[in-house]
Amino acid sequence: MRSSLFRILGGSLLTFAIVWALVLAWWQSNDYEPSKVDLALYLGALPLALVGGYLLLRGFIEHIKAPPPVVSPAAPSSVSDDDPLAGTRAKTAAAERTFSLCLVETCMTLPAGASDDEILSAIEAGKRPGPSSRLSDDAGFPVFLAEVQDIDVDAMTEKLSEDAGPIRQLVDQPSMVRALALLDGTMVRARESVEAIFAQSAEKLRLHLLWLVPADCNPAHFPGMRIWLQLNYWSKLDKTDLDITLVPAANEADAMRQVDEIILRANRDPSPNELVLIVGAVSAVDELTVESWAAGNRLFSAQHQDRRIPGEGAIALLFATRHLVERLHLDGASVISRVSHGARDKSLDAGGRIGGKLITQLVAGLLDVTTIDSTQIKSAVFDSDHRANHVAEAMEGLGEAFEHLDPAKDCLAIGTVNGALSPIGSLVALACARAKVLADQAPVLCVSNQHELDRAVLLAMPFVAANKTEPSSI
Repeated sequence: MRSSLFRILGGSLLTFAIVWALVLAWWQSNDYEPSKVDLALYLGALPLALVGGYLLLRGFIEHIKAPPPVVSPAAPSSVSDDDPLAGTRAKTAAAERTFSLCLVETCMTLPAGASDDEILSAIEAGKRPGPSSRLSDDAGFPVFLAEVQDIDVDAMTEKLSEDAGPIRQLVDQPSMVRALALLDGTMVRARESVEAIFAQSAEKLRLHLLWLVPADCNPAHFPGMRIWLQLNYWSKLDKTDLDITLVPAANEADAMRQVDEIILRANRDPSPNELVLIVGAVSAVDELTVESWAAGNRLFSAQHQDRRIPGEGAIALLFATRHLVERLHLDGASVISRVSHGARDKSLDAGGRIGGKLITQLVAGLLDVTTIDSTQIKSAVFDSDHRANHVAEAMEGLGEAFEHLDPAKDCLAIGTVNGALSPIGSLVALACARAKVLADQAPVLCVSNQHELDRAVLLAMPFVAANKTEPSSI
């Protein structure tokens, strides 16, 4: 310490001596007579500034080199002082992350087919939406659409017009009329599946139907739409056996959140004799919607292939508890995990590097909760479409943990054959994930990354009865 102080003092005196010698020599060589101000400035302030600058720089360097102070960690506490129930809630939340539900049946009407197997076959065959024969853009070129052929829109229009309730107002909305026409055939097949299960059960069953409607749908119409749905498709069920709920959904992540809510409710308040049916329909292939997409720079074209292709379709997913599946020996059941969801910091269209860090984190958390190793997963299903940035995010999101998957065969994007299906695209991906589980008897990862920001992931897993003794992949 003392030697360091001596070095600083010696260096300071040496600095003063050098500065004085240089300044005095300069003045003498120029025969200059300095004033009092010159003496104070050049013989006093200048060497002091040099010494002071050196000391400040040295102190800064020593500060940078010094190790950070070690702070002793606070004593761990499982219960916060101000909330005696915090520990209990934490344990409850951890237990709820392991909740699951069985997906027992799927029905759909989509451009690529009327079953999940047809959708998967279309993806594997590389089919893509084609140009429309009835709609064209401002330049006169056909618009690329993913539309369902041979749906009876006129019959649905007539059915709505004859109704005395608020449902008649939907006749003036072409997209809604087509959506209901798509839902009609899907709902009929779903009703047949539900009635077959009801007939199998010796005990009385109950159906909870969740209808996902467009986010801009007027809530004042909900009572009339609920009655219309019940009278047209579920009139054979007693009102005490049927509960219909209409829920607005803005995007694919909203639909996944509803799946998560169903799983939570079914496990928090278990009802062994209840079935849950989620239904939804969307259509974006009418002239008004296509014009709106074009005006908003969202419509796919030969010049703008990074935009969306309008699609349409309807989906119905039937869920049941494990107890009901085992009691009725229902075939075709797969186990659905809770949904992990999050939001990106910025849209994929905002520019810059495309990263899949959020998907990686969501998948890692899901695998940790379900105690499934990534190598057990044989395929992944996405709701994304043809857009390169979404495909790149999905592939990077899988990361090194899924290097065993073949991107061409094992990573399937349902939007490539069905176009944009917001908000039901994630439900279609879930239906296809169930089909892959049944075909491969291995867990399948289902990822929703079609939306600009919201992301959601879940696992579809093989169902193994509780009384089976052979090893399970779950």
